[in-house]
Amino acid sequence: MTDPITDDDILRLARLAGLDLPPAYRTELIEAYGHVHAMVARLPGGRPHGDEPAHVFVPTVFQPKRP
Repeated sequence: MTDPITDDDILRLARLAGLDLPPAYRTELIEAYGHVHAMVARLPGGRPHGDEPAHVFVPTVFQPKRP
């Protein structure tokens, strides 16, 4: 299990992404991360890659019929 992410970790990730945030936005980013983390935690996991529709897409099915 990993340690919980800290506010400093979130700000470090923002800097690594090239974001130079003023102090007011830093607080908003930290608060928003909590909401995003909760949403990601609700996503189902543990499914095989074959369940992904992109892996079963067959483009030839959608080609126009030729007379």
